Amino acid sequence: MFSSIRHKLLFYMTINIVIFAAVMYFGYDRFAKGYYLEKKKGVLVENSNRIKDIIKDRDISTIIYDNDIIYQINRLEINMGGVIVIGKLDGTIYYPSVQDSNQPPRRENKENPFFTIDKNSIVSIKPVEEKQDPMNQVRPPNDLNLWETYDDESFFIKLQDPNFKIRTLRFQTNLGNGLTLLLWVPMDEIFETVKMTNTFTVIISLITIFITGIWSFFISKTFTSPITEMNVIAKKMSEFDFSETLKITGKDEITQLSESINHLSQKLNTTMSELNTKNQQLEQDIDRERKLDQMRKEFVANVSHELKTPIFLIQGYAEGLKTNIARDEEKRNFYCDVIMEESDKMDTLVRDLLELSEMESGMFSIKRVDFDIVVLITDIIDKLETVLKERAINLEMHIPKHLIVNADPVRIEQIMINFLNNAINHIDNNKKIRITIKQDNKKVKVLVYNTGKGISNDSSDKIWTSFYKVDKARTREYGGTGLGLSIVKAIQEAHQNEYGVCNIEEGVEFWFNIDLG
Repeated sequence: MFSSIRHKLLFYMTINIVIFAAVMYFGYDRFAKGYYLEKKKGVLVENSNRIKDIIKDRDISTIIYDNDIIYQINRLEINMGGVIVIGKLDGTIYYPSVQDSNQPPRRENKENPFFTIDKNSIVSIKPVEEKQDPMNQVRPPNDLNLWETYDDESFFIKLQDPNFKIRTLRFQTNLGNGLTLLLWVPMDEIFETVKMTNTFTVIISLITIFITGIWSFFISKTFTSPITEMNVIAKKMSEFDFSETLKITGKDEITQLSESINHLSQKLNTTMSELNTKNQQLEQDIDRERKLDQMRKEFVANVSHELKTPIFLIQGYAEGLKTNIARDEEKRNFYCDVIMEESDKMDTLVRDLLELSEMESGMFSIKRVDFDIVVLITDIIDKLETVLKERAINLEMHIPKHLIVNADPVRIEQIMINFLNNAINHIDNNKKIRITIKQDNKKVKVLVYNTGKGISNDSSDKIWTSFYKVDKARTREYGGTGLGLSIVKAIQEAHQNEYGVCNIEEGVEFWFNIDLG
């Protein structure tokens, strides 16, 4: 009957609610009455202490005519929800008091409300008749149910009120000055509260059992769905599909099993991923080795090519001098000039190669200082002034008077010289070069423009590569090594700043950024 988890859950939760409701019902029935009675006793004692404070050190004859005292006692009586009586054991009542000050305190014609203790028992006092000793007129209280001593002068009584025919809880204590205080509250209110509470508990329990049954029926899916999910995941794992995991929370055996399955799936997935990653890495390493080998071959070929021509020229003209082909002084000087020029080219190439190698190996470091970029550029232009005049180049300067930047001034000068030499060597017949400095937030952008042929999109990224030459014939003509822009790239990357080139109207513009000082 209870083979499925859903039915078991429904049965056990319903039984738990029934047991809980029964415990609550019998708990209220067994202990609530005593609890409420103790609370009421505390209220009676607390109010008796307040009355003692109100009439403390007051004359008995003035108490019943003092409106302030009567008002305070009335408030306590209303808040308590019971009755307060102040009088003497002979039946004389001072409160509730008469309103006419000319009338003396009255005696109850009915049964005396006060009690007295006689030999460890309580007896009630008969109504006082004239010429009778009230202390001798006692009778056993047949309607007394239970009494309990509070202290030497106070006690509690539970009994049936003869006038109102209700059960009451009374507290009698001695006020001093011959006065006795009696407070009582109805007990039927307590019993009615307990009865209503028990009825309410039964109703709530039945509703809870009904709701729990419905809820248990649906919530059982929470317990059965993990097993179904495990089955689906296990089938996917058998097909090497580890894309999904079990999302089960808790601390029971099902959760532990799901965690074990997830762990197994993760391990298998990790192992498979590592194998795939290592396989891809191996392929990348092989491809990288091929590219490095190709780059080494190209580098050796480029260096060999760059060195081949000057070495050939040096060797040829040196042999010419040796064999005395140049017989006159002018030819010998020409041969020597060629040898020295080609030696300078080789020296420049070797120094550029060493510097580029140092930069790319990580041994290169920059020394940042604050300096005026305008002064630096002006000094460079002064150095190139002769070349600019010889080639009739028109130089425009759009720069401020002063601008402090933070960088390595030696390396920045190297970038500017490379850009300006590049502009001079690739300028067209319009012969115009423009240097511009722009400031943007915390960066300074330096732009070098020259009129001439634009750079193709295919070459715009390659020009920063070592030995790449857009126009090899022209590069050879002015003795370029193809390493200048590679050095610019390395310097800017060391500064962690950007650089680039773009084609604009009738020319090309190279640029680089510097940090503001």
